Amino acid sequence: MTFRWPGPPAFALLALAAVGSDEIRADRIILSNGGTILADRWWVDHDTLFYEDRWGSVGIPRSLVAEIAPSLEVSEPPLPERAREPLAAPPRPTPSPLPATASAEARDVFDEAMAALSRRDFESASSSFAAVVAREPRFSAARAGYALSEMALGRDERALPVVLLGLARDPGSADLHELLGDLKNLEELVDDALRAWRDAFRLAPNDRLREKILKAERELLAGRDYAFSAAPHFNLRYDGRVHGDLAAEIVEHLEISYRRLSDELRHSPPRPITVLLYPEAQFRDVTQASDRVAGMYDGKIRVPLGGIRRVEEPARTVLVHELTHAVIHSKTRGNCPRWLHEGLAQRSEGRSLTAADLAGVLKLVPLTGPVPWDGQAFSYAAALSLTRYLESLRGFDSLVEVLDHLGAGAEIDEALERVYGDGAAALGQRWAQALRDEGRR
Repeated sequence: MTFRWPGPPAFALLALAAVGSDEIRADRIILSNGGTILADRWWVDHDTLFYEDRWGSVGIPRSLVAEIAPSLEVSEPPLPERAREPLAAPPRPTPSPLPATASAEARDVFDEAMAALSRRDFESASSSFAAVVAREPRFSAARAGYALSEMALGRDERALPVVLLGLARDPGSADLHELLGDLKNLEELVDDALRAWRDAFRLAPNDRLREKILKAERELLAGRDYAFSAAPHFNLRYDGRVHGDLAAEIVEHLEISYRRLSDELRHSPPRPITVLLYPEAQFRDVTQASDRVAGMYDGKIRVPLGGIRRVEEPARTVLVHELTHAVIHSKTRGNCPRWLHEGLAQRSEGRSLTAADLAGVLKLVPLTGPVPWDGQAFSYAAALSLTRYLESLRGFDSLVEVLDHLGAGAEIDEALERVYGDGAAALGQRWAQALRDEGRR
């Protein structure tokens, strides 16, 4: 049942019903601009609708809400067996279409740019969006597309002036405000990023922006008094209880690992990598991660290291694991499947498969290949096993070639076929058979 925008009494009844339920549910707040927000609880105070979930509450003008569809059941995702999963950098907006007042020629070029963006051909997309900006400088959509393309290419210095000029022309562009926040966040100017994201949210509230705002607020609250250290390839922020000598040791370890990974993966990220070292409790507060998570990469490396005095093996392993995610994410421009991400990260940290690991993988992986476990019941051991199997076929450089193709916009099946002559399904079947042959020995 969908509720159209009701008067105050109906709102009060619905809010009480939501608060009184013990089930995990979420209402869909449908906005007049077409956006949707999922909310565990919501209520109205005068002209403002407030909604709440596990991270807190946010208010938006009642005039922006078109209708509310309540009681959408939400299932919690299962925890991974060894939760160090890579998280993609925060999602960014999709440029809106050009208005009908744009010239037909500009709309044609814009459509070409959008097609290039969707197939991850960022160079072509950037060139086409730039052509539209030159023809139609008043339209923010082309500026947003250009900025998105340049940011994907790691050329933030080209994106920023176009975004700023666009906001001077069109301060009502939510997309440009959001992209300004993304750029400031990459520069570690989290206060500035938060202001820009809040401006965007006031113009066009949605869940994507809300998550960015809440995470930035938690990050600022946790790290307001953190120390800062810059290195050639890293920006390190850390709790004051981490001694300066330890911070220097961590940076040295990261720089050595960076040089090795850059050589192995044939890629150096174009911007410094932010590393945040938290006490355990603050790490959980900021990331909302379970106590099983040993580290996280979500565009920044986040590790709970508060209280340690030396960079010993467990800490070294976590740092190398997350740094590998950062380099792979940069090299593939965010276009790497989770199993390959995790397989390569575990390889970098030096993890080997035990007999128990192999027995578990044999039970998990059918002869049909990797699709079921990769999509529904992820296994770190299976990811490492498949990655090691591919390496055994043609060496590690072939895996790097796969990453090259992914960075150029290829899907994983196409990338594997170009390098190994077979797609994911056929390679998965060969891997599953090899596992069974090994198990019979």
